[in-house]
Amino acid sequence: MTNISLSERKLLLYSILTLAVGLSASPATAKVSGVCGNCHTMHNSQDGTAVLHSGAGWADDGTFSSGEASETPVGYLLIADCVGCHSSTSADKTIIQLGDNRIPIVFNTGAYPSKALAGGNFYNVSRGETYDGYGHNVYGISEHDSKLMTAPGNNRCGNANSCHNTLAVAPTAQNDYRGSCQGCHYNVYHHQDNDRYRFLNSHDEQFGAYVQGVEHASWEYPDDTTLTDHNFYKGVDRDNIGQGGTLELKQTQGISSYCAGCHNTFHSIEGIGTDTWLRHPTDIVLPEEGEYAQYNPVTNYETQSPVAWINPATPQRDEAIVMCLSCHRVHGSEHPDILRWDYSEMVANQPNGEGCFVCHTTKD
Repeated sequence: MTNISLSERKLLLYSILTLAVGLSASPATAKVSGVCGNCHTMHNSQDGTAVLHSGAGWADDGTFSSGEASETPVGYLLIADCVGCHSSTSADKTIIQLGDNRIPIVFNTGAYPSKALAGGNFYNVSRGETYDGYGHNVYGISEHDSKLMTAPGNNRCGNANSCHNTLAVAPTAQNDYRGSCQGCHYNVYHHQDNDRYRFLNSHDEQFGAYVQGVEHASWEYPDDTTLTDHNFYKGVDRDNIGQGGTLELKQTQGISSYCAGCHNTFHSIEGIGTDTWLRHPTDIVLPEEGEYAQYNPVTNYETQSPVAWINPATPQRDEAIVMCLSCHRVHGSEHPDILRWDYSEMVANQPNGEGCFVCHTTKD
């Protein structure tokens, strides 16, 4: 790090956070090291003022825009919450470089960035109810969705403030004090390395309810992605695990079964083994014949229509899995329904080779 004063250090959140990952089956390297004061405050007081700030995020020059001081402390003695650390006042910067260390930015407050990271960006959904469909409504970024009373596809939880219903409420006892970002990134392991991909886990983590995968070293920053250098998500072939209950799906560590924690009816087994699907399938093998034969994600991977893998460390064509993220970005998108492309532009018999037609090649 460069030479900075003590007070400046206290505002450099996660300045030494390193999340470099290679293509291997080893756990993700996400362990924080360095000065504790970069992230934590003992008493939320320094020189007579509050250390904790609401914060508008990082600026282009790598300094933290402190925003308004807050007298109300937050959990874990942090000097900002998840949103504050992973936001930027820049309209386009999505990785904050501090020496050899980087911070992924998922919310640009100025505009939707031209180079959003793999999960997309929360900018659009922060713009008000007109853009509710452009991202997950998350506390600290947006209000509750104006049209949806619960997460679409959810019929499993009657608690209105549960994370299974909404992420747009403050942490309370009703959501295990895990509102906002921690509704999905339930247990955040910034001080250890493990195989919990992107800290995607849940209150049933002890039963295997977490996600595995191999993470791209720059979170799929566009200039860094190549054929073999991108996120590798774990998927499941449900034909090989039967039609078991909720716990059985949780134990698969697949990305789509994790999404089903809130959107469970969209992960329904209805249609499996029939000729006519009732909903677009997830957690099935991408067929190797017919219209799908032209898309081989092993040799011609498309980040706009990605797939998961039964074994992310050794991807094989017959183990390519259709997943929720094959069509959607998780944080936010430039398009309605958090899609990776504009669905209104998917017109049959009008060749463009994009979006739906990456897999459904003969419909193009």
